[in-house]
Amino acid sequence: MADRQLSIEDIEYVADMLRAIAWVKDDLGPVSSEALRDLEISLGAAESALRRVAAEMELHVEKKSQSN
Repeated sequence: MADRQLSIEDIEYVADMLRAIAWVKDDLGPVSSEALRDLEISLGAAESALRRVAAEMELHVEKKSQSN
């Protein structure tokens, strides 16, 4: 993995998968409401952070291409 950098698309895909899990969290089975709430909060925070990283990477790519 050290030889390969994640692409913007890879990061957005993971964020999409986290959102998908959040959408189906109530179908995960016999889980406490506290665990589901913790999951919802954690997934939301992780998704948001990944989308911000992807957006910042995109800005960097755009700035780099404009300077060439």
